[in-house]
Amino acid sequence: MLHGIMTATASNLRHCSIASTLSLIGEKWTILILRDVFHGVTRFDDFLRRLECSPAVLSARLKTLTDAGLLRKVGYREPGERERFEYRPTRAAVELLPVLVGLMQWGDCHMAPDGGPVEIRSRANGKLVRAALVDEDGAEVSPRDMQIIPVQKPAGG
Repeated sequence: MLHGIMTATASNLRHCSIASTLSLIGEKWTILILRDVFHGVTRFDDFLRRLECSPAVLSARLKTLTDAGLLRKVGYREPGERERFEYRPTRAAVELLPVLVGLMQWGDCHMAPDGGPVEIRSRANGKLVRAALVDEDGAEVSPRDMQIIPVQKPAGG
C-alpha cells in the first residue's frame, strides 16, 4: 500500500496532521454541520431541524467551527426580530470538500449497497464528481505508487 521510511514515533504521531484535523472535525455533529453547510443550510434553526441534535450541542459545534475559522458568522435580522446569525463556509471549509466527498463516496460504496441518497455532479457537463488521489500536476496516483517521506523542518520551526 503506502510505502514510507517514516517510523511511527510518539513525536511523529503527536504532530500528525490527520490527528490534529480529527481533533477539530472528527466528532459526528461537526461533520454533519459541514455537510449541511454545503447543502445550503446556514441558520441555527435550520441546522437544528435537519440534524435533530440538542441546541447545546449545535451551539458548541458551531462555536468550535467559527473559532477555528471554518465558518464565519454573518448577522441578519427578520422584521421585528432580534439580530441572528447565519454560518457561512470560509475558504478553509471549502478546502475540506474533498474530504467530505471522499467520506460520502466511501459510505456510498461500503455502507449503502444500493448507493447513497445524493450524487454530486458537475454543473458544466453533468458528470459525477469524485474525490481522487492526484499529484501536484493533477495526474491520478494509485496508493501503491505513493510514498511517505518525512519533511525536514528548519531548526526552531
